[in-house]
Amino acid sequence: MEPLSRSIMQSKYKKRKFSGNLYEKSYMIGFRLGDLNVYQTVSHSDVIVVRCHTTRKEQADLIKKLFNKYGQVTISGKKNLHVNCFLDKSFLFLLSKEDSVRDWITKKNSYSNNFAAGYIDAEGNIGVYDGRARFKIDSYDKNILFWFYDWLLKNKMLCPEPLQIGKKDQVYDKKLNYKYNKDLWRIRVSDRKSLAKLFSLIKPLLRHKKRLEHLNKCLKNLDERRKK
Repeated sequence: MEPLSRSIMQSKYKKRKFSGNLYEKSYMIGFRLGDLNVYQTVSHSDVIVVRCHTTRKEQADLIKKLFNKYGQVTISGKKNLHVNCFLDKSFLFLLSKEDSVRDWITKKNSYSNNFAAGYIDAEGNIGVYDGRARFKIDSYDKNILFWFYDWLLKNKMLCPEPLQIGKKDQVYDKKLNYKYNKDLWRIRVSDRKSLAKLFSLIKPLLRHKKRLEHLNKCLKNLDERRKK
């Protein structure tokens, strides 16, 4: 994405410092690593810009809900939505785009759960396919998916190790000549009891409207299968 103009960056939108709440911070970091572009135009700038291009109104609405209490959020476009959030330097913690999970998040279950919810809201796929509830994440973030694998096992859920499903520069859409930018990895959960545990754990923490709708459909499916 092209950087915004200097005039926009220097605009005097009212901004508030981050709350310091570590549950919220864990969720924001997970969501950022999954779906947000964050930058400063220069290292001494007082403005942190959070950006996202999406075709999903629910995604744009969620980003606005996350950040509009801290700074100006603008949404433009109709089918292709462009979201820009202007925040102060207390959001420097969102700048780093690493394929890893920070130690302080990993060391506490509640922080790990919120991080997982943020990343799932950004990148997760929850749905009923062929009559069975499923959960998966496809991502270039290999190390984060292996973190998810450890997190799932720690919470007594069954799942196979993450699997590489695509290679860097592999064409996945021949008509449009779309290629994978990096190796693509997948983690999935299909076991009924494990899905029930997973959905029970993350449901109170998810904030994405569609993710919650799909999760509730999956819970209904799991309940119907359990009764058979």
